Amino acid sequence: MSETLALTGKLDVTAAAAFHAELTARKGQDIVLDCEKVTLFGALCVQTCLAAAREARQQQTRFDIINVCDPVLVQLTSMGFTPETLAEGNI
Repeated sequence: MSETLALTGKLDVTAAAAFHAELTARKGQDIVLDCEKVTLFGALCVQTCLAAAREARQQQTRFDIINVCDPVLVQLTSMGFTPETLAEGNI
């Protein structure tokens, strides 16, 4: 069963520790990140997400990113990712 984690606001350096803790608490579970209310997706949180996606792939659990708004999509693209490639844990 997937658990949707509804993210909000800025996922910047100040949010990274809490974001990491949220993902670590769900280790071994299917995770869906709902980014509908995210206004910024910073590099450190992208790294955290990438690590969680790789861990999910190793554990054969689902890791998805949904509802990414256009400004966040531009931010991810500028770092070389799409929501799909980030969720796959690929660089």
